[in-house]
Amino acid sequence: MGYLKLNINDAQSEDQGGDALEVERIYVRPDYKRQGYGRQLMDYAIKRAYQLDKKFIWLGVWEYNHAAQKFYETMGFKQFADHLFMLGGARQRDVLMKRERV
Repeated sequence: MGYLKLNINDAQSEDQGGDALEVERIYVRPDYKRQGYGRQLMDYAIKRAYQLDKKFIWLGVWEYNHAAQKFYETMGFKQFADHLFMLGGARQRDVLMKRERV
């Protein structure tokens, strides 16, 4: 139905330091969306961050993926930066979001 990829330390796609856990990928197949699986995956990421004593969780999301951004906001994430990258010949922008440990 989907998958989750988490990174810590040097495996992070952008160095956010040793206190961070990155959600590099979170994906739910279209047939399974809006059934709570994304929330379950994100809850697992949050739980894992606590187990690893990380101070925050962060992720990047394409600037035009408004549905994903809204989902992350409901999970307690807030924008803190952005990241520009090239896809083919087009410049793209990811919004970087993070959730502080509470």
